[in-house]
Amino acid sequence: MRITLLLLCALFAQGLLAQTDSTFQKKNKVRDPYKPDYELPDPRPFAESIRAEDVRQLVTSLAGAEMQGRETGEEGQRLAAAYIAKQFKDAGLPKAGDRDYEQKIQLVKETWKDISLEVEGKAFKNRTDFYVFPSYNPDLPQANFKDIVFVGYGIDDAKYSDYRKTDVEGKAVIFYDGEPLDNNGQSILTGTIVKSSWSLDWKKKVEVAQKKGAKMVFIIDSKFEENMKNNRKLISTYGWKPMSEDVESRANKFIPNIFVSPTVANAILGNKADKAENAMAALREGDKFKPVKVKAKIEVHLDKELERLAGSNIIGFIEGSDEKLKKEYVFVTAHYDHLGMADSTVIYHGADDNASGTSGVIEIARAFAEAKKKGVGPKRSVVCMLVSGEEKGLLGSRFYVEFPLFPLDKTVVDINIDMIGRVDDRHPNNPNYIYVIGADRLSSELHDINEYNNTQYTKLDLDYKYNEKDDPNRYYERSDHYNFAERGIPAIFYFNGTHADYHRPSDTVEKINFDALAKRAQLAFYTAWDIANRPHKLIVDKKK
Repeated sequence: MRITLLLLCALFAQGLLAQTDSTFQKKNKVRDPYKPDYELPDPRPFAESIRAEDVRQLVTSLAGAEMQGRETGEEGQRLAAAYIAKQFKDAGLPKAGDRDYEQKIQLVKETWKDISLEVEGKAFKNRTDFYVFPSYNPDLPQANFKDIVFVGYGIDDAKYSDYRKTDVEGKAVIFYDGEPLDNNGQSILTGTIVKSSWSLDWKKKVEVAQKKGAKMVFIIDSKFEENMKNNRKLISTYGWKPMSEDVESRANKFIPNIFVSPTVANAILGNKADKAENAMAALREGDKFKPVKVKAKIEVHLDKELERLAGSNIIGFIEGSDEKLKKEYVFVTAHYDHLGMADSTVIYHGADDNASGTSGVIEIARAFAEAKKKGVGPKRSVVCMLVSGEEKGLLGSRFYVEFPLFPLDKTVVDINIDMIGRVDDRHPNNPNYIYVIGADRLSSELHDINEYNNTQYTKLDLDYKYNEKDDPNRYYERSDHYNFAERGIPAIFYFNGTHADYHRPSDTVEKINFDALAKRAQLAFYTAWDIANRPHKLIVDKKK
């Protein structure tokens, strides 16, 4: 589970409250009446093969000191990957990755060794006065400019040009985002309230400046404070992400470009600020725009550093038995990575987070493999995938949906397990519970299937406290199912809640409740069994 600020507030929203063991638990009820209109092979012999003693052995190995905390890109993660792959091999599963059971994932992180902007000797602060998209900027250890040209909106179109015949060769240019509007709010380019493509893609303006010989671009963000607030994550200069193309090659396609606040823009324009505003006012009145030449001493540092990281997703594949339905895929996922070692003496074992979920998925794969051997399913193909990179931002699952091994449009569900081995403070005397998150976000049918199978078999207390859309913890967005859900694939997330050992070295094996772990994994299996064997595809009846 990814780190975020846990807000300590009690959440009372719509629904029924029931008291259990001196705590209140929110209950979502099955739509009355709900009963499947189909019959399935008996899943109990296979579900009951998911036993406490078996998951104990798996968690003990995965959370052991030899796994070094399983940090993505480190030796511990590679050892854990090999261990999981061996479990799949021993279960008789075929190789399904791009290398044995592995899907190799490549991650990249762009950071700044030095980033600064100084105008006439005054220093401005990154992500306070200006911001930069590192993915669209080349490495620029240092650059100085004295000649700047204000070119309105930076547009050069057959019908309209802010450049006209102005020479910007070797200079910096500064312009506003968006496009020119008249005093009635209509686009000067389109003649209507509908804006042109120049407002939709700022990179197009940077490319124009580059073709005209400019060496630097400053874009005046007219909604700077709002965009800084809304896009802080997007414009962040740190964080691992999947490497979908050569990052350095993409960045080098652009000349350096910086988004600046109106305050920084005024500092650059200096005593020509009024002249620039007059040129814009004349444009709004219907006159032609006239570029403004500016003299200013500007120093820029955009000194980048690029780090690369390799991880792997481990794929266990059980091919469906139905000739038609086997081309649809039921995913069962968990992340196996954790936080590694603070130093050689401090290991973040990650027994609950998420050796518990990993052991559950391995056992679910074994159960399906045994069912297939005995000729009773599954009809659809089942993919049991253990991902890395979750603790660095759900990166393994994100990499998978960007580079899928099985068609996403044929992927009918993701059943995700992240922390199912502990009992939280909300249920101190009742380990017979599980938090259910996300099941009804895209498919009301998925919610009903889970409820029905729990009623029939596991009889856990299903707690929906964290499923509320206004849940301050935002758990729905914090585990690997979310990358599937963003693609419109229904997802359900099983979770035991947090505890005092969450993301601490003290998250160790002896604190796991293995009976609870096995029973929760059984519920995930029953839900997967139903979806994998039912005659019709899971209905998606809600917007993503």
